[in-house]
Amino acid sequence: MTNSQSKSCKECSKSFEIFPEDLVFYRKINVPEPTLCPDCRQQRRLAFRNEKNLYKRACDLCGAGMISFFDKDVNFPVYCSKCWWSDKWDPFAYGQDFDFSRPFFEQFKELTHKVPKIGVLQLNNENCDYNALVAYSKNTYMSPGSYVVEDCYYLRKSQYCKDCANSNFLDHCELVCASVNCNNCYSCSNLIDCRNCSDCHYVAHASGCQNCFMCSDTVSKKFAFKNVPYPEAEYRKILEKYKEKTSEELSKEFGEFMATLPKKYQNQINCESSAGDYIQNCKNAQNCFDCFDVEDSKHMIESVDVKDSMDLSMHDKEIELCYECCSGGEKNYDLKFAFCTCDSQNSSYLYACFYCMNCFGCDGFHSKNKNCILNKQYSEAEYKDLLPKVIEHVRKTGEYGEYFPVSLSLYGYNDSGAQDFYSLTKEEALKKGYPWKEKDPAQYRPAPKLTETNTEKLADTVTKEIFSCKHCGKNFQVLMQELKLFKKMKQPLSDLCGNCRFVELSKLKNPRKLWARNCDKCGTTLKSSYATGRPEKVYCDKCYLQTI
Repeated sequence: MTNSQSKSCKECSKSFEIFPEDLVFYRKINVPEPTLCPDCRQQRRLAFRNEKNLYKRACDLCGAGMISFFDKDVNFPVYCSKCWWSDKWDPFAYGQDFDFSRPFFEQFKELTHKVPKIGVLQLNNENCDYNALVAYSKNTYMSPGSYVVEDCYYLRKSQYCKDCANSNFLDHCELVCASVNCNNCYSCSNLIDCRNCSDCHYVAHASGCQNCFMCSDTVSKKFAFKNVPYPEAEYRKILEKYKEKTSEELSKEFGEFMATLPKKYQNQINCESSAGDYIQNCKNAQNCFDCFDVEDSKHMIESVDVKDSMDLSMHDKEIELCYECCSGGEKNYDLKFAFCTCDSQNSSYLYACFYCMNCFGCDGFHSKNKNCILNKQYSEAEYKDLLPKVIEHVRKTGEYGEYFPVSLSLYGYNDSGAQDFYSLTKEEALKKGYPWKEKDPAQYRPAPKLTETNTEKLADTVTKEIFSCKHCGKNFQVLMQELKLFKKMKQPLSDLCGNCRFVELSKLKNPRKLWARNCDKCGTTLKSSYATGRPEKVYCDKCYLQTI
């Protein structure tokens, strides 16, 4: 990648590069060059996604109580899932003519504040009411973005798991807690980036390990402590010595030990000509993080099965030629500037639209529709005549080629996914014109902290108490199912609310950013998620494999 041009981000003023292959893509989909840097583009998309902040309210159509993305004080109708997907209401009833005397985003905001919103997105679940974006799951609580999970609590973006809790990005795991980015692990806790491990605790960057404690960057170890194998009896004695230590003490010692070992410059599995972190089966995937099966694409987070696309967040399954989209899946093609879409093609500026073709600036379509602008349907000839005029107008206003401005988000900035990775204070958000959700005093009432977390010492009555989060003060309760699971795993309960648990887990992974540096062993040039100046030694692939 050479002969790049440097631009200044109009939001943060930092310089960013546009490469020749980027220009080829922009011309292919006929959009102007971006005016924001990749980070600010991602921040803007995430401001439209709410995963964890759910509210109790009534459906505005049938009156039934429900759990919702939206509190009862919003100024637009919110329907339960059954009503929203039904034919009891018509998205075309809210259609409006395009006004060429006004900015497009102004008109789109009016539309989104009229069209009913789905309370919470779920698919084919059993006993999973307190969840967003969960599918094919059972007896699960607060596990956004997960599917095919059972008896799980406080997971995020996990799949095919059973009896797991307080973890992010688990795949085919059972009896795992307090862990991130793990695959096929059993009866483990406090893992980071581990595969095929069992009965391991405080272990990182490991594969095929059994009965290991305080280990890192190792393969196929058994009964090991700090990477040194011991006879089983001696190993058990070491565990006994650590039994009375607190989670904070164990985490501190574990972190110090991890820092003494060389680290792989990026976490990649079966990738070719790619750069990012926690990516697998990718080819020519650049600046991608937590992605699988991505090809010829750039600036992706948490996306799967994508080809020839740029700037996607949480997008997966048969995606091609898409740009600046968030929260979408399955068979989206030639889709630009969209939030929450599925099986839609040749369309731009969609919000919560499914099965659309040839649509522009639409909201709330939940059955097959085509040739629509601002929820008004046209004949194919009318649409083909009107659309170029609309795009030309939106280009003249300087709006076309940009994702929705954060000010149009239906969530408070602090309720959105943007706050997790691009944290702002209330004052900072309001100064930028971003919406903000005030704290509900009822969720922050005075309550004791959960000081006893040892499940062996806790009675079932602990589930009847209200506690205050150690970090933010938000109230939470211990679920009876959660208590039973942690007793089964012989693991301590968390003394944090669900949101703070996620924040702490996120700190276990490197930032979603790459720095130019050199291999600390052979000197070869690298792009690494380990920032320059960090204490760890960082090795290229070849040197790392030789070491472990």
